[in-house]
Amino acid sequence: MLEKGQVIVFDDFIDKDYQEKIKKELLGAEDHLQQFPWFYVEDVTTAYDDDSQHRPGLSHSYVDLPLELTGDENDVLEPYSSGIVMSEYHQLFVPMLKRVGFKLEVSNVRVLQGRSFLQFPVNTDGTIDLPHIDIIGKAEFIVALYYVCDSDGDTVIYNERVESKKYTINKRVTPKQGRMVIFDGSLYHAAEQPINSNTRCIVNYNLGVWWEKNFTQF
Repeated sequence: MLEKGQVIVFDDFIDKDYQEKIKKELLGAEDHLQQFPWFYVEDVTTAYDDDSQHRPGLSHSYVDLPLELTGDENDVLEPYSSGIVMSEYHQLFVPMLKRVGFKLEVSNVRVLQGRSFLQFPVNTDGTIDLPHIDIIGKAEFIVALYYVCDSDGDTVIYNERVESKKYTINKRVTPKQGRMVIFDGSLYHAAEQPINSNTRCIVNYNLGVWWEKNFTQF
């Protein structure tokens, strides 16, 4: 079970064949004719907001937030709420998400949001992205962040749970194919931009967790 403020890193979280299947689907291969539908976003963290750093990339949404989390930031997540499946590619990650529940010994996991981001070395000034949390409001959730390929551009997870003028680092995680980092969703975090790698590709799911027996839905 994940505790408040905890960050857990797993290497080879899924087997090699499954890793390669995900990599082929999202990044393509010579023998793979189908093209994954990536979509442009003007900033991978705060797109179109006033504080946007204008660091563009590509994104794909698998699961959108439950309706009660798309309005007032004070809205409370109702028990057993799930996000809205937006993409058939969500099914690709269901076995991986079930393994998250197994690893955490949690019997009830709800998918609140799921996305992928693809970044290129277009911002090479060495500065880090803005610290953020994935869901604003009163939802309790965990982040399951999977790295599709090796790259630079660490994920930096902070100790702070509120917006701050100064952040202290809890853990830095370097992207590595098959690596999964699971952490308390209330922790502010950010990403470094890739500089030496052609691509940085991640899968990010936000999971609502209630510790009740015999109930799991994806």
